[in-house]
Amino acid sequence: MIQRIFHPVGQGAFYSERHGNHNIVYDCGSMNVSKGKKVVSQSFSKEDVIDILFISHFDYDHVSLIEHLKKSVKKIRLVVMPLLYDDEKILLCNIFKALEKDALVTLVENPKEFFGAETHIIRVKPSSEEINSKEETDKDTPSSSISLNNINKDLEISSGTLIAIEEHSDWIFIPSNHEYKDRSKEFLDNLKNDEIKKLKSSEHIFDSEFRNKIKTIYKKINGNINENTLFLYSGPTPKEKSDLPYLYWTNKLFCGFSFLEFCDIPFLEQNRVACLYTGDGDLNKTKVKDIYKKYWKLIKTIQIPHHGSLYSFVENVLESSYFFCPISVGKNNSYRHPSTKVISEILSHKSYPIYVTEDVDSIFIEIIEKKIKSNTFVH
Repeated sequence: MIQRIFHPVGQGAFYSERHGNHNIVYDCGSMNVSKGKKVVSQSFSKEDVIDILFISHFDYDHVSLIEHLKKSVKKIRLVVMPLLYDDEKILLCNIFKALEKDALVTLVENPKEFFGAETHIIRVKPSSEEINSKEETDKDTPSSSISLNNINKDLEISSGTLIAIEEHSDWIFIPSNHEYKDRSKEFLDNLKNDEIKKLKSSEHIFDSEFRNKIKTIYKKINGNINENTLFLYSGPTPKEKSDLPYLYWTNKLFCGFSFLEFCDIPFLEQNRVACLYTGDGDLNKTKVKDIYKKYWKLIKTIQIPHHGSLYSFVENVLESSYFFCPISVGKNNSYRHPSTKVISEILSHKSYPIYVTEDVDSIFIEIIEKKIKSNTFVH
C-alpha cells in the first residue's frame, strides 16, 4: 500500500509518500514556519528514516522546514536536488545571507555539510543540456535507471533518470530539472545595477541598510528567485497489454476528514494513480505532457504549481482526462493565490481543485493499493 499526503502547511509545500517502510518527501517549507514545524513533527517520528528527499527549488517557502525535518527523523538517506551553477549559488546564498537565514545558506552552498556525511546528494542536470554521448565514459554519470540501495556516493544525473527504491520495482520516480533564465527577474527589477552587482559578488559584506532592502523586496515579490525547478513523476511503470497476470492499482481519497472512493472509474482508469509534482514550475514554458509523454496516461494527480498562480498555469495539461488538483495555499496570503481563473479552468475541464491550507482538516491523502487481475487484459 502507498500513502500519498499533501500536508497542511499553508503558503508553502510539504508532500510525502509512504511505500511500505520507505518514506519519500517532496519539498518541505512554509511561510508560516512555527505552524509548519508542528505539522512536520506530527508527520514523522525520531525513528523514521526519509529514504529520498526531493527539493524542487530553493525559494524560502519550499525549503524553510527542511532543517526541522532533518532534526525530526533518524536520518535522511538521499537528497535529490537541481544542479546549481556557481553564479546561481552565489546569488541564492547572498539573498539568504541578507535574509539572515544561515542554515539555508549552508543548504545551497554545501548540502553535504547541511545534511551530514551519511546523506548522499544527487544533483539533477538541467534538461536543456545535451545528453552525454555513448563515447563518454564518466564513471560518476549513472545509467538512465538507478536504485536507492545501489547508491553509495554523491552523483550527478541527467533529467529523466528513473529512480527506484528497489531494483525492478514497478513504482518509479522521474525528476526533470528545468531552467528559467528570467525566473528572478521580478526580484532583480527592484534593484539598481550597482545593487545587483553587490548581490552577485560573493566577497561583498552586506551592510544593515542593504539587508533591510533585500528583506523588503523579498517579502513583496511573488517568489521565483530561482532559475531551476525540479518536476517529479511518482507512479507505476507502464505495462504492456500482454502482461499476465495484469497489475493494476486502485485509489482512495481522504479530503480533510471526508472519505471519497471513486468506485465507478472504468477499468482502464484504475491505473491512473501517478502524481506529477511541479513545485513552482511554469507550465507555460515547460511542456510536461511531452516530457512525461510515456507516462501521461498514468497520471491522475497534478500538484498545481506556484500555489495556483495564473502565470504558472496552462489549461492544456488537463485536456486528456479529469485530474485531482491539490493546491498548497495560505488562507490569507498577500499574493491572492490561487487565481480564480485557474480554479475556473480546472473545473471547466471536469477536474477537482483541492485546497490544502494551514487548516488541519484541509489535508489531502491518497491511499493507493496494488492488485492483481488474473484474467486477460480488458479492452
